Amino acid sequence: MTVKPRNKNNAGEKTASSTQDDMAKKSPKSSKEVSPSNQQSGSGSLVKVIAALCYIALLAAAAFAAIYLQQVLEEIHQISTRNEVTVRTNEELAGKVENVLQQVDNMRGSVDGLESALATMRAEQEAASRAVRKGEAETRRVEEAVQRLQNELLGDLSEGINEVKEARERDFSSLEKTVEERLAELSASIAASVAEFTEAQGEAQSQLADLKARLGDMEDPTLIKQELSAVVETVAGLSAAKRAAEELDDSLRVQIASVGAELQTRNEEIASMSQEVAAVRLLLQETVGSLREQVSGAEAGVQALTDQGQSLQSGLDLATSALHSLEKELQGESARAEQRSGGLEFRLKTAEESGDSLTTSLADLTSKVEAILAKYDSHESALAAQGLVAEKARDVIQVELEEMKDSLRELQSIVDVLRDTQTSRDTSLSQHIEGLEQKLDVLEEATKSASQPPPELEKLRSTVDSLVGKAAKLDSQEKAIEDLQGSLQKTISSLQALAQPEVKKA
Repeated sequence: MTVKPRNKNNAGEKTASSTQDDMAKKSPKSSKEVSPSNQQSGSGSLVKVIAALCYIALLAAAAFAAIYLQQVLEEIHQISTRNEVTVRTNEELAGKVENVLQQVDNMRGSVDGLESALATMRAEQEAASRAVRKGEAETRRVEEAVQRLQNELLGDLSEGINEVKEARERDFSSLEKTVEERLAELSASIAASVAEFTEAQGEAQSQLADLKARLGDMEDPTLIKQELSAVVETVAGLSAAKRAAEELDDSLRVQIASVGAELQTRNEEIASMSQEVAAVRLLLQETVGSLREQVSGAEAGVQALTDQGQSLQSGLDLATSALHSLEKELQGESARAEQRSGGLEFRLKTAEESGDSLTTSLADLTSKVEAILAKYDSHESALAAQGLVAEKARDVIQVELEEMKDSLRELQSIVDVLRDTQTSRDTSLSQHIEGLEQKLDVLEEATKSASQPPPELEKLRSTVDSLVGKAAKLDSQEKAIEDLQGSLQKTISSLQALAQPEVKKA
């Protein structure tokens, strides 16, 4: 565009110079023609005047032509400057359009990046939802396993408590029956021995009277010595029986005290076991509640992520529609840019403003996407932490369940040992009672066969008194056994109270 006006200016200058040269050539020719005419005719002055007038007219025409040519050249120069300005403006507009197209391409790339980011975020969200579903399934499995283990534990505990209670009731009832039978037999035998002793005492008195009569009649001291030695031997046997009965009494007291101490320790163990069971139940309830709260929080976070993804998708759809509309407008503007250059600047400004707004919206979208990704990372870390907490709680629950099973096994072994000790004590008590009955039989036989003098009878009375004291001691032992029975009854009632809520819950 700039080269064509310059060529036109050069052509105008060449035409002006050629017209001046032609006028200069014509003027000498006309002068040469006038001079021969003056020589030829006498009227050459008129021709000179006409030639001068023509020359003046030609000069005036050349001057007017030069002025017009100068004006034309100025107009051409102005047109060329205007064309240069329009070319510059067109170049600027073309550069701006190229910049806008580059911005549109950049925006397309950013939108493609956003779409890829959304696709990756959707994939990650689906993976997170799958992980959440898997975590929910695992928590359900853990809850079901914990519930099953709790039910099994409660069932085993209730069965063990019932077995212990039944075994203790059987053992205690059998022990009570045997002790009552033995005590009844012992009291009956003591009463019979006392009655027989009184009868024997009467017989001994009668025999003493007979002995006195016979002593009055007899004169041989050897027979008297033999009878006295026999009486001394019977008294020694009675004293030995007394010592054995006292030793048996002491052993019975020690056994009753040991049984009471063992019952007290069993009561304490049962109370501690009930406390441990309650603590484990509370721990299980707390862990299950915390797991449920964590799962509900994870579900809420996933729901929030899905809502944010939907809102981001809607924003992306709006952005793509705006981009399509902007592309259409830019195509229309580029088609009309050659026709209306003045309106293109305004539309370019509007396009720049829309591009700025689109860049701001794109920046907002990128910030939202970054915030969503940050929230997703935080939720993912929270889910990982929750998974670790769930695994730790599962390990703790398994360890506690193993400990409770071990404690139940120990309690079962202790119950078996207690049952064995009770059976051994029953056998030892029956043996002691049988020995005491045998000793009483020996005492009865000794009292029946006794025929002692008065000092030996005093010894027999003392032994009988000791036997009466032994009966009183047996009464005290019977009271101790009743106290032991009361403590056993308390233990059984505490076991029943402990077993009733367990059975109800199971």
